[in-house]
Amino acid sequence: MRQTGTVLRRRKADPMGQHWLLSRAVRDLSLIDIADMSEQDAFIFFRKQRWGVKDEQSCPTCGVLDSHYFRKTRFQWRCKHCDAYFSVTTKTPLADHKLSFKKMLLMLFEFTASPNGISASSLSRKLGVTYKTAWVFCHKLRESITRAIDNAPFSGEIHVDGGHFGGKPRSGQFRHKAKPEDIANKIKLGKSQGAKRSSQSRANFNRKKRNRRIVMVIREVVPGLGGVKTRCLLSLSEDEKTAKHIAQNYIKKGSLVRTDESPAYTSYSMYFTHETVEHSKEYSTVNGVNNNQAESFFSRLRRSEYGVFHRMMAKYMIDYANEMAWREDCRKKTEKERLSDLLGKTLSAGLSKWWRGYWQGAKRNDEMRVPID
Repeated sequence: MRQTGTVLRRRKADPMGQHWLLSRAVRDLSLIDIADMSEQDAFIFFRKQRWGVKDEQSCPTCGVLDSHYFRKTRFQWRCKHCDAYFSVTTKTPLADHKLSFKKMLLMLFEFTASPNGISASSLSRKLGVTYKTAWVFCHKLRESITRAIDNAPFSGEIHVDGGHFGGKPRSGQFRHKAKPEDIANKIKLGKSQGAKRSSQSRANFNRKKRNRRIVMVIREVVPGLGGVKTRCLLSLSEDEKTAKHIAQNYIKKGSLVRTDESPAYTSYSMYFTHETVEHSKEYSTVNGVNNNQAESFFSRLRRSEYGVFHRMMAKYMIDYANEMAWREDCRKKTEKERLSDLLGKTLSAGLSKWWRGYWQGAKRNDEMRVPID
């Protein structure tokens, strides 16, 4: 409710209808501001996000909140009660870091300020760190987002849809010269309405089958504000089993659920007020029925796949999807609010389960798909 009220206040303060990202209010923190910080300033920023107070710290070993002994030269504390040494990143995904606090803050800002994400190679060049460091750092942030997901069921108006991602076929050695009648059919009928498609090589078919996945998205919608809560799931297909799993585990009964005409959602009328839009004919019905908020999310995820990352492995596709879901839900926050939100999630996530020791061979094997029997 607090976030909704904040958005309403911002809209009232901007009668000309200026886009939020173009407004002055969003620019409450910039890269120059962080560059001007000292290492001490950056450390204080981390400390505030973890404990919220200036003079007290919670010992990660015994849990006692007190003003512990501070080792100024090492940015560490010694607990007054159990004598354990700890820092602001102890027992977090950033534990045992070798980067300075200022550099980590700069990397965090680059990550949060990029609407469609930032690639590890770009972050590596901008901040002068190795590609391995940037890759693991970004994925630790995605892990923090994933582990902080709110599992409370959705209610109200819900948009549900599935989108194909990964497994994009490569072009062959020779260019396919389309016949004039095929081009005319594509213009007349559209890609999804009976137009003849070009043939696909066996290698491309196998690559597509191996890496192609379905990202299922659930979005809670508030009229006038758009999507306010987003949840993603990974599946092999957009079928009835996956749709039923979503209905039984993620949406409250009696909600208004809007989907496309896929037969996977035929059972939704048993649980919800179910409205559909036939996408082969229209994006929205004359009565305003649509699932545009789900399509909006897919637009951001697809732009990040094609324009930023260029390839999303099936094993880590859910991590990228969760990142884009977080970006969608934080799109009305200021730069400082987004940075503080992600840093707070990271410092409260505990030790990394999936990326601690990644380059030493400790890798996650599970795709984290929908658990369908």
